[in-house]
Amino acid sequence: MSDGAAALDAQIARLRRLPTLVQSAAPGVARALELELQKQIAAGEGPGGAAWRPRADGSKPLQNAAKALTVTAVSTVVIARITGVEARHHLGAVRGKVKRQILPTAGLPQPMARAIETVVTREFTKIMHGAGK
Repeated sequence: MSDGAAALDAQIARLRRLPTLVQSAAPGVARALELELQKQIAAGEGPGGAAWRPRADGSKPLQNAAKALTVTAVSTVVIARITGVEARHHLGAVRGKVKRQILPTAGLPQPMARAIETVVTREFTKIMHGAGK
């Protein structure tokens, strides 16, 4: 087989792997989103960047919210979940009805979109350059 035919066959093989890109990238996307959400929580901000309202005593709210966060990949789906009292704050279902949103509910904030793009681009590059067969 000529070098050109071998190169073409290798490229075809890589292209055939592309349908697996989303599933193979999902765990990395989950980890990247978890890191973005943890940064957001540490900054005391909602998904859109708006600062959470301070507690009545002026202190930073939801300081342990990162412990109530889980982000997992199930096949091609990434699930972010917040539990406990933090979930009630996210919904505003607490005394005083103060809503401190933790997870995005409409649209994807830019930092999260960039994190996803970085992971998917890295996975695409890995497939198209022949690594990780």
